[in-house]
Amino acid sequence: MAIASLVMGLLWMYWIGSILAICLGYAARREIRNNPGRIEGQGMATAGIVLGWIGIGMLAVTIVGFRYLRKIDTAPPIIRKTRSLAAVVERPRAAQEWFGCA
Repeated sequence: MAIASLVMGLLWMYWIGSILAICLGYAARREIRNNPGRIEGQGMATAGIVLGWIGIGMLAVTIVGFRYLRKIDTAPPIIRKTRSLAAVVERPRAAQEWFGCA
């Protein structure tokens, strides 16, 4: 089980492998503790557990990252303030403007 835990921790398999690595690693450590000297692989079981938790952490970071990017992408668009049509239409000119006399 320790070897399987290490392999699952290395592969991650879309983070399902991480969950299996953690479960198998803890089961292997329990079995090694119950049969001291007869079964080896404590280091591999521990490595599988550590890699499994790293995989779960990467999943959490990925989910938070996608949610953050989704939040930025769905924000309301910023509308620039433009002049209204009334501001663009010319106002009536005074006589002084027509003839250029001040």
